[in-house]
Amino acid sequence: MGVSFAQLRAELANNVGVLSGFHLSRMAPEYFARQQDTIAHKSFVVGVDSTQATTERQRRAIGVYASTNVMVMFAYRLRPLDVYPTDYDLALDVEQTVINAVLGTYSSNNAFTIRYNGSTRSVVDSQEFILIKMAFTAQHTLTP
Repeated sequence: MGVSFAQLRAELANNVGVLSGFHLSRMAPEYFARQQDTIAHKSFVVGVDSTQATTERQRRAIGVYASTNVMVMFAYRLRPLDVYPTDYDLALDVEQTVINAVLGTYSSNNAFTIRYNGSTRSVVDSQEFILIKMAFTAQHTLTP
């Protein structure tokens, strides 16, 4: 069974979106958090960054087995008097919850497998938010 890029993105967004307080941002993933007024506490985006064909045989009737890099980024609000370590540590705990939610996508849909690759974290200059970006790789067959 194949899965399209949009289906892959939507499946991951649904799993993160059901977490307490999380809501999908209306910004394109590349523009998320470029301006301070475009982010909110626990807003997130899911981006499909790139895709590579694997070394499997490619047949039109079956589809192309591919490896797709997917990014999930969210913002976590840091309170002015509790930036470090209180809210920073809470943000790290929420990051782990998001990673587990994305990895849980595998059990709900056998059309693809997902693997966690790593995270990057950055605090905006105003120290109002921490932005956490997680990278995943999905192995799936593109729909013919």
